[in-house]
Amino acid sequence: MTSTNSNTGDDFWRQHVAQWQASGLSQAGYCRHHELTAHQFSYWKCKFLTMSETVGPKLASGFTRVQVVAKPLATSDQKLSLFFRGGIQVTGITQDNMALLKQLIEVLR
Repeated sequence: MTSTNSNTGDDFWRQHVAQWQASGLSQAGYCRHHELTAHQFSYWKCKFLTMSETVGPKLASGFTRVQVVAKPLATSDQKLSLFFRGGIQVTGITQDNMALLKQLIEVLR
């Protein structure tokens, strides 16, 4: 177990994010096991994942690949789920929160 009291720098968090990705644990489980503050871990994880994406290869068009799975046509009671690299998921998107989805897409561009 590790304490965050004396270890709060970039290297400390970069190491924990890498260890979490290799661990197979949920983010919450990893934080509990290592006695890390979950919201701090989330902040650093997002920071490092964003940095690695901006440093990595760029797509000329700005688009990303989407895999379409053939399923029956959606009905009003079905929910939409988005899955991102790093294990991030957005689920439960409906017509009622479509404005929020549009804002999220703008942020992710």
